[in-house]
Amino acid sequence: MEESVARTIYVFGELTKMEVAINTAITKSKVPTNEIRHLLKSLNKYQAERTPLFQYISYLFRDIGLGELKCHEFSPYRIVVGVYNSRVPGLFSEVRGRTCYITADALKMFFEKDMDILTEVKELKCVNEGHDHCEFEINMDPLDVLKFIVEKGDIEYMKKLKNGEKGTIDELRKLILEKYGLIKGDELTILGKKYLDIEPVREMDEIHRPWKKLSEISEVTASANSFAEAFSKTIEEEEVKDIDESKIINVVEEVENSRSFAELVAKVMNKEVKDDE
Repeated sequence: MEESVARTIYVFGELTKMEVAINTAITKSKVPTNEIRHLLKSLNKYQAERTPLFQYISYLFRDIGLGELKCHEFSPYRIVVGVYNSRVPGLFSEVRGRTCYITADALKMFFEKDMDILTEVKELKCVNEGHDHCEFEINMDPLDVLKFIVEKGDIEYMKKLKNGEKGTIDELRKLILEKYGLIKGDELTILGKKYLDIEPVREMDEIHRPWKKLSEISEVTASANSFAEAFSKTIEEEEVKDIDESKIINVVEEVENSRSFAELVAKVMNKEVKDDE
C-alpha cells in the first residue's frame, strides 16, 4: 500500500514538473510567421524535419523529457510525428494502452498558442502498447494553415486565373498551391474559388525566433520544479506577453464558414488523390 501511494506521488510530481516546463517553454516560444510558413511549405517529411521550427520543437521535447521527435508523415493539413525515448510511457508502465496524453497536449498547445493554428492531436501508437516509439497525428485547421501558405502574390495569381487570364508565378509556389488543392494546372479549383471569397493572408510580424533564446528557455524549464516557482521566476525575469488569440476567436465566431471550408478541403483533396491514381 505504501509503495503504491509513493509511486502515485512520484508520478504526479514528475507529470507536474513536465506540465510546468511545457507551459513555461510555450510562454517564451511565440514563432514568427516566416518560420511557420517555411515549415508548412515543406514538400515532404524530410524537408519538414530539417526546418528550424521543427528542430526547435524537437529540442524542447528532448529538454523537457518528452522524447526525440521525428517527422513520419507530412501532407497538407496533417503531420504525423514519432516520439522516441520518452520518459512519459515509463510513468505508466503498468498500463497496457495509450498513455501519453501529456505529449499530445504539448503538441496541441505549441501549434495553437505559438503558431496560431487550431489542431486536433491524436495518439496513434504508444510504447505501452508494445511499440518501440509513440506516434501522434496532428490535424490542422485548413483555414488557419492557408493563411500562412497563401501570400499576396499568390492571391493576385489566383484572381487572374479566376478571370480567365494567363497568370505567371514561379514553379515552386505553383507546386505548393497545387499541393494544397487551390489550383490544378492553370485552373482554379473549387477550393481556390472559395478561398478567394475569404482571402485571408497572414502578415509578416516582428517576432524574434525563439531558438535565439534556447539557453534562457532551458534554464527556466530545468528549474521549474513547482508551479509557484515557475510562475514567480517568469514574472521576475521577464514580463510575459499575453498570447494573441483574436484570430482563433474569430474562426470560432465564424464557425459556419470555417466548418464548410474544412469540409470543402476534405472533398477537394480526396478528389485530387483519386484523379491522380
